[in-house]
Amino acid sequence: MNTRGNKAALVVVVFLLFALTAWAGGESEVQKVNFQLNWKITGDHAPYYVAQEKGWFAEEGLEVNIIIGQGSGYTVQAVDMGKAELGISDAPVPIKGRAQGANVKIVGIVFDKHPNCMFFWKDSGITEPRDIAGRTVAVPAADGHKVMWPAFARLIGVDPDSVDFVNIEPSAKVAALASKSADAVFELYTGKPFMEKAIPPEKLGYFIWADYGFNAYAHSIIARDDVIEENPELVRSFLKAAYRGWDYTLKNPKEAIAILAKYHPINQDDYLANLMVVMDFFKTDRYKNFGIGYIDPDRMETTIDLVRRYQGVDIPFEPEEMYTSEFLPDPMYKYNW
Repeated sequence: MNTRGNKAALVVVVFLLFALTAWAGGESEVQKVNFQLNWKITGDHAPYYVAQEKGWFAEEGLEVNIIIGQGSGYTVQAVDMGKAELGISDAPVPIKGRAQGANVKIVGIVFDKHPNCMFFWKDSGITEPRDIAGRTVAVPAADGHKVMWPAFARLIGVDPDSVDFVNIEPSAKVAALASKSADAVFELYTGKPFMEKAIPPEKLGYFIWADYGFNAYAHSIIARDDVIEENPELVRSFLKAAYRGWDYTLKNPKEAIAILAKYHPINQDDYLANLMVVMDFFKTDRYKNFGIGYIDPDRMETTIDLVRRYQGVDIPFEPEEMYTSEFLPDPMYKYNW
């Protein structure tokens, strides 16, 4: 081969080596993320699987492992201990967790209205929230309802210790109430369609905590402090794809549930009914005017104060240390229902 040919061959080899190096570098830039859900699979988890299915996490350079939840308390522990980088938890739970030493912070809101609820049989004699005193309540040990019960109890004028808790598995709430193994079950109002599958709707009673003064933030996305500080782009990228998934889900609920069904064996009709109830908790002026995930400073301060006053937790930090809005999508997805 002549000199010109040798040079041409050398150029090709160098180009191929450069291309392979660039390709390998691109592969190494994919970041693995463990995302801890708050609970067993429900309709409000569909957006994260939508983001997975549509390739939006991948577009952001993320390989996301979505982990089934065991309660908000468990999520705080999992994120704090490094088992997950981000997770979903009822806002008062990570607030209490941080006050007790957990290195977690809220980076976005999911439910803008709180869906905590107590379900009971109408023939049980429970006619107002105060009637729960002296009764048995079925709820998992790490459930956010149990963590926040002392605050709600004091709001309605009930001694928190007047309730006898029955510990159950996360998946056993409907069965516990249907079989009357307990007088009441603490569950999100969004679970009402599942309750009505086992209990005739005309016999099912319920109280939504928010209707009785529980004006706290609900589901939130949390991240560990060191993840925020050392890898802020991971948090930003995750939220961008996650809230894109929420935007799509709110506009296409039926398709979102169909996507969820690709990952989990669910009854699509039941889960669609569940998701439609979930969507009602997104119909707020805040989400219409500011966008999905928006963190209102005054509302967050109210939530922190609720934990301080009614749960008796000493809060050793300023409200601004509990959350950050800097990683939310820009522009944010607004929900114009």
